[in-house]
Amino acid sequence: MEFIWVLKLKLDNELRESIEEFIISQNATITSLDSENKSNLLQPKSYDTSAFFIKKPSNIFIKKLLKVFKIKPKTIILKKIKIKDIYKNNITPLNPITIGRFTFLESKNLTNFNIYKNVIIPPGLGFGTGHHASTKGILYLLNKIYFKKNIKNNNLIDIGCGSGILGITMAKLWKKKVELIDIDKQAINTSVSNAKLNFLDSFINVKKENGLNKTNKFNYDIIVINILAKPILTNIKSISKKLDKNGRVIISGLIQDQKFMILNKLRLMGLILEMEYKIENWVSLLIKKN
Repeated sequence: MEFIWVLKLKLDNELRESIEEFIISQNATITSLDSENKSNLLQPKSYDTSAFFIKKPSNIFIKKLLKVFKIKPKTIILKKIKIKDIYKNNITPLNPITIGRFTFLESKNLTNFNIYKNVIIPPGLGFGTGHHASTKGILYLLNKIYFKKNIKNNNLIDIGCGSGILGITMAKLWKKKVELIDIDKQAINTSVSNAKLNFLDSFINVKKENGLNKTNKFNYDIIVINILAKPILTNIKSISKKLDKNGRVIISGLIQDQKFMILNKLRLMGLILEMEYKIENWVSLLIKKN
């Protein structure tokens, strides 16, 4: 694949999640960044959003997007670009980052690669390099529960796997097979590629599905899920059903003022907060099923 279609638009915070979900339903990969670059804001007012499509989005989809969300046509840009230009023009090299037992790198060439200590996640279209607060929160909590002797780790699953970074980390921590699920084709391909890059392809099982509806196993000891608040709410019943007794789910992708809404729903299902990790305005939750 040499070319990809990119839809660029500016979104107000009020409708951002709904618009992102609508775009993702068309098998797009999406990123949204604070348009004013004010990281001290609890909730940015607007976002610069880029949606990446393998095939050109249809005119029907574009018209529906504009009509349903009342977006002005002049505020969106759709263009076909070379994939290599995305990396050349839009990706700034990231410094290695150490979280728990592992150092996360973009390339084996950046240092003397150590298979036991390093995780390689090249910059790409699949979300997750370890630098974003939501990904960092899950990695931190995974390392915390790794040292707890009373937590089972036989059945592991990553929902919304993106680049595969979380599933790869779990496979490295516990040396167990991990199931990875995403609705985005590009994320699936990226996760498979990254698993091979880290010599873990025999431990990683990646497939295209939506949430926890169709999984390989009935119950899981550890579930990690790093998606938006609304689809997390939609999946809470499935999380409770799929999580084994005394199992743990780590939920991320939440901002601080969404935390209690999620915790209240989880509590009704017998899922209680065990630990949380905050960074900037993002929060990651470690939840236990009694």
